[in-house]
Amino acid sequence: MLQNLHIMPSQFEEEDFYRLNEVLSALPAEERVMTGSDFIKQMGIKPENASQSI
Repeated sequence: MLQNLHIMPSQFEEEDFYRLNEVLSALPAEERVMTGSDFIKQMGIKPENASQSI
């Protein structure tokens, strides 16, 4: 990790371990959970029409 991410050992020792672990284990954007508005956009529904009742 120190070599691939270009983090100096002194900087690594000062980092918050839990936050660093959270960042390194984050999912790629395409695998993240979608918000409701993103899902509506993916379905091809315009945001201004989403709140209209059927």
